[in-house]
Amino acid sequence: MILSIHHRTRHQYEAPVSFSDHALFLRPQDSHQRRVRSFELKTKPASSQRWVRDVYGNLVRVCNFGLQTSAELEFDLHMELELADENPFDFILKPYATAFPFDYETSDAQALQPFLDKSQKPGSLRVLDWFYSAVSQPIQHPDIVQFLAELNSAIHKQIDYVRRDEEGIQDPDLTLEFMSGSCRDMAMLFVAIVRQLGLAARFVSGYLYDPPVEDGENHFFNRAVGSMHAWAEVYLPGAGWKGFDPTNGILANGFFVPSAVSHDPKLVDPVQGNYFSKTATQSTLEVELHLERLNHE
Repeated sequence: MILSIHHRTRHQYEAPVSFSDHALFLRPQDSHQRRVRSFELKTKPASSQRWVRDVYGNLVRVCNFGLQTSAELEFDLHMELELADENPFDFILKPYATAFPFDYETSDAQALQPFLDKSQKPGSLRVLDWFYSAVSQPIQHPDIVQFLAELNSAIHKQIDYVRRDEEGIQDPDLTLEFMSGSCRDMAMLFVAIVRQLGLAARFVSGYLYDPPVEDGENHFFNRAVGSMHAWAEVYLPGAGWKGFDPTNGILANGFFVPSAVSHDPKLVDPVQGNYFSKTATQSTLEVELHLERLNHE
């Protein structure tokens, strides 16, 4: 299918300000079932633009505004991409990685080091206590995919979704204290747990297409519809990086469109940059996101 994405981000300031370079982690990643057909970005004020590929392989659009000042900063992005159907269960694991727990081969463990961290860090000291009571077989399980899917489902069922437009990620311990969080908070709770269990996990930012149901009514399965989405990926030998979406309690399929991945979600905030002013200046933010299927082939 062909998917159209319109993404507009607009900042307004009390008085004209100047801007640093802004880095946009908004371009979908190409793959064997996903191809970007067009990418058109307009900015106010006008900018010179260039592509940069970061250490994770993300394609980043960098906008330079020179010495211009403005009371408005807008990024207006239109994209079209081709998506193929994908069965999230269509893979074959290596024999040693079919059950939990397992150890990565040495070569994989070295490459996965940024995504492997069994230590209990400040902000994620309570996650295993919750995990042990949330799943049926926390110590060992004969099916690694079912094991991860059960954790995915537990977060979905027990953590209430709340939309948070402010920047930053809520510590996993706070997510458990509040029993609520945004999609990025739930993704990082999932990541924190599986890392402490010895599995490699990373944070994913991107888009999720929520197709209308057959009766044409807007019965959305996506709790975060209308905003960019975040989920997690776990490295499973033989299958590669497989996506788990704790916000909606499902495995990532062809409707998930990743735009950026990292071991640290702060590194892939969708729009990154600064503004400069000689005096304290307040700002407001408006975000619009529309995903539409253009054909039904």
